[in-house]
Amino acid sequence: MRLFIFVSFTLCASVLYADDSWKWMGTISDISQEEEELVIEHQGIKGIAEEPGILNVGVSAGDLAIAEIGREVRGTITKTDESYQLSSVWPADKKIERSMLLINRDLTRPRIGQNKKGLLKTGDDLPRFAMYNQLGQLITPDDLEGKLVLLNFIFTRSKVQSMSPAATDRLAEIQSRLVKDGHGDSVRIISLSLDPEYDTPGINYTYLNHRSVDHDTFWLLSGSDSALAYLRKQIGVVASPSQKTIINHSMVTLVVDREGKIFYRKPGSRWEVDEIYNRLEILLTSH
Repeated sequence: MRLFIFVSFTLCASVLYADDSWKWMGTISDISQEEEELVIEHQGIKGIAEEPGILNVGVSAGDLAIAEIGREVRGTITKTDESYQLSSVWPADKKIERSMLLINRDLTRPRIGQNKKGLLKTGDDLPRFAMYNQLGQLITPDDLEGKLVLLNFIFTRSKVQSMSPAATDRLAEIQSRLVKDGHGDSVRIISLSLDPEYDTPGINYTYLNHRSVDHDTFWLLSGSDSALAYLRKQIGVVASPSQKTIINHSMVTLVVDREGKIFYRKPGSRWEVDEIYNRLEILLTSH
């Protein structure tokens, strides 16, 4: 039996973006793992099909894995030879997008008692933020309530093995130890993207799934570039474009308590699993 993912959208949602590429917005109405493609049901796509019909569009394994019936999405269609490929796929629900905007807008509005002298330090509140995780779900402060948080910044295209890849491997090891010790649901491990334009939910899913993480408690978050830039500045992560490494950056790892306050701050990429896990254990055994 042949199944497909159908994405329906109107003509006004599709716009010519560049040579042989088009941006569009639509809704997933059916899903298939078999064909690894979407079939777009449309009312006409300027530059592709002027009349209503359907269009087969290839997608990445990550985008296919996290697709959900009824989810509104946006992306870019690119023509390759005789086929079309859908990339840069993001959730596009207007209500969810507004919620994310409102939460992230508060990042630049100082609250009473907030540290105004620069970098966040031990005892400071972790700023409130909202980003999409690798499942395309919006993660908000409500999802962190009552949880310990282990947080850093990475990016999926990093080829410097001692940086993002090594840090992610260690975080995955910490998650495994937490589950083994019966604390799997008590901690949320969060990596924030340094490369949000490239690190879409589907790409982030593939990156973490390669490490066999539990996607319910280990999140690679991406979204608003301005919100992420503000968080980088507050946490003390420096990042700049690089022709050689794509992004040159520093690293900081935070352990945050159940009240949302920074309990431990570890600068640099050279940290040991035991060093971070021991701090988590202190918080896990204190009430």
